[in-house]
Amino acid sequence: MGEFPMKNKITHLAGTCVVAFAALLSFTQFGHAADKTLRIIGWEGYMDPSFTAEFTRRTGYKIVPTYCGSSDEMYAKIKAGGGSSYDLVTASGDLTRKLFDAGLLQPIDLAKVPNYDKLFPLFKSPPYNTFDGKNYGISIAWGPDLLIYDPEQVTDAEAGTWMSFFDPKFKGKISINDYSIFLADIKLWFYGPENIFAIDEQELQTKIKPKLMPLRPQIRKFWTSQGELTQLFSGKEIAMAWGWPVTVVQLKKDGFPVKATVPKEGTTGWSDSWMIIKGSPNSAIAQEWMNYMLEGEAQKKLVAASGYWPVSSAIVPLLSKAERADLHIDDLDTYFKTIHFWETVPNLDQWNALWNEFKAQ
Repeated sequence: MGEFPMKNKITHLAGTCVVAFAALLSFTQFGHAADKTLRIIGWEGYMDPSFTAEFTRRTGYKIVPTYCGSSDEMYAKIKAGGGSSYDLVTASGDLTRKLFDAGLLQPIDLAKVPNYDKLFPLFKSPPYNTFDGKNYGISIAWGPDLLIYDPEQVTDAEAGTWMSFFDPKFKGKISINDYSIFLADIKLWFYGPENIFAIDEQELQTKIKPKLMPLRPQIRKFWTSQGELTQLFSGKEIAMAWGWPVTVVQLKKDGFPVKATVPKEGTTGWSDSWMIIKGSPNSAIAQEWMNYMLEGEAQKKLVAASGYWPVSSAIVPLLSKAERADLHIDDLDTYFKTIHFWETVPNLDQWNALWNEFKAQ
């Protein structure tokens, strides 16, 4: 009988070790879920405290943002860290297919995103986030690349054309984003909208480069964050910029007399999606976040914080007639077609090579 207590102790110790090992394994594999954080990499404006706080209150999950200045930067960081570093990405149309082709995404379970049904039809299963018949993304917001200007330095007539960027009057007073997708804008301005994201090496050298290089002396700085661009305007370092609505919102909050427009040549733009990074331990809560962000109040707060345009019909009852007009709610289909939305660039290395040459001038 004396051996039984020892056996029981050994059995108990073994059981304890198994439980401890299982707990350690669980912490290692699912530590981020235990920490109750949802890690989102993407554009500024999409993780603002004005709407993340309510999600945290409901779920206990804190939103941890990593902001990037370009889709290239997002891709590099996701490629390096994957689901061990990030749960979600806010991907534009130039990045979505690239992430899918690299095997970096997991499909969305629409049953866990019931507010998907409230999306405007344009944003249900669009080609930039739906691959092989499966939804790999849920639309967030959309909008144009704007000509933003200081009305104390630039007239409305001057802002009515992108050609003012080349005016010697504004030498050293222009800022553009440090991202080679801008080459599509050069093609749009000078050659029209056809195939602006399909520019091969010959066309880059013979058509785009001669139009691009004269712009270099005009550039004060290549911005990489909204805060940086805001400071350039506030300090009167620049007069005009190629930028996004979130900068306009921030400058107005700061009392700066900013204006923005889409010039007569037209513009490019973006329609962004929440996408789950493959290997994320938080896919369930990520889909809960997607569903939350399609609620009317969350969409309205996103619009207020970023200036970006909504994708969910749930916001409509919360908008005034003037707000609906500003956000093109009533002519959505027509206006959407006037913007040339970012697409995946198949020969991005060649675009980047020209872009680096441009910056190095």
